[in-house]
Amino acid sequence: MPKSVVSLWLLVSACTTSPSHSQSWDFELRVVARGLQVPWSVLWGPDGWLWCTERPGRISRIHPETGEKRILLSAIEGVYARGEAGLLGMALHPRFTDSPFVAVAYTVYSGFVELRIVRYRYDASRDTLLDPQILLANIRVGNIHAGCRFLNLPDGTLLLSVGEGGIPALAQDLSSLSGKVLRIHWDGKVPADNPIPGSFVWAWGLRNSQGLALGRGGLIYGSEHGATTDDEINLLQPGRNYGWPSVEGYCDTPPEEQFCRDSNVVEPLYAWTPTVAPCGLAYYDSALTHLPQFRHSLLLATLKGSTLYQLRLSQDGGRIEEVNAYPLGLGRLRDVLVTPDGRVFVSTSNRDGRGAPQPDDDKIVELVPKNQGIEDTEERSLLRLWCQERQLWVEARAPVTVRVITVCGHVLVEWRGLPQQRWSLQSLAAGWYGVIAWDGVRREFSPIVVP
Repeated sequence: MPKSVVSLWLLVSACTTSPSHSQSWDFELRVVARGLQVPWSVLWGPDGWLWCTERPGRISRIHPETGEKRILLSAIEGVYARGEAGLLGMALHPRFTDSPFVAVAYTVYSGFVELRIVRYRYDASRDTLLDPQILLANIRVGNIHAGCRFLNLPDGTLLLSVGEGGIPALAQDLSSLSGKVLRIHWDGKVPADNPIPGSFVWAWGLRNSQGLALGRGGLIYGSEHGATTDDEINLLQPGRNYGWPSVEGYCDTPPEEQFCRDSNVVEPLYAWTPTVAPCGLAYYDSALTHLPQFRHSLLLATLKGSTLYQLRLSQDGGRIEEVNAYPLGLGRLRDVLVTPDGRVFVSTSNRDGRGAPQPDDDKIVELVPKNQGIEDTEERSLLRLWCQERQLWVEARAPVTVRVITVCGHVLVEWRGLPQQRWSLQSLAAGWYGVIAWDGVRREFSPIVVP
């Protein structure tokens, strides 16, 4: 299967000046897999393949070079896949060769929407998952705010984030597992050193955390969906309260300040208003060299604005010192993966009921360094963008459909044209936009800034 490459570049000329939060794009996108249905969790397996969950209930291995897909489970009996619920996070045992276990989180309906954590055994000879064992059950979630992301810790235990299911009070109820980060053993037992003896609860006061990442020195980071304000990146610590629903974002109103003092609340490292819908989170170590611009940073996939964020960390990892936005033009972004050798993969979520799916969605794409073994696409690009007399112009290089979208993905205008047909963008107000070209086979995206 030939590699598909989408070239990404910024039009920087006398017409425009890039904002301070945008960086030059030293990478292109290579499509690895197409036609998926909400690839919720993407992991790097010890076999050198991508392991992927799809929300309706499929689990697959996908070859990162050819896109070959091998289905491990075509369906999980009883999966309740409505709204935000379904098959969600996945983890591979850290000693997979000796203990070939796979943990997954999915929802069922048992009078209420229930989150279950189930462990399978991978049978390499049959390339399938067998012997499901329920580790945790009866966790009340809902059609919204189910979580759920996993993170292997260096001590062999497993963290998982669980949403509050649309019932905010559960986040502060320590008898409930909803609205929490939980820590468990791979056999389903409670670790003896959890902050609350006999409880899986490790941290609480969370609304709907869908990203977990392990950074330098064992620091643990989480992404958190806010309500209408204050999406967050948190530095997660055992036995600590993260405030929801009494605190949104920082402790910066008198009621919040009082609750933060009384409840030992940890403020976020960073908060967004307007919201960006943060989802998958990964750490790019400073020792990695494949995409050096991302060193010692968190990478965050977001469901709004088709944007991958780079959050550059302080030397000690305790602060976010710089935020760079990369609007990829792929629609809703669900997960981001950093492999042990520094490759970066992103999955889309356009078929989740809230996106605008293209015929080949959903996808897994890889960020690849420019001009490093990847064919230059300039000569075969579908569009040409240029500046003339301080006006931006678009010219078709092939029969194409062209859309101009806002940073939130709303379509402002759509054109259909033949080679050498031109359109002016002079009517656009100042701001960030994307220009998408589609010829029925390929889709290209170009981010632009109108001053």
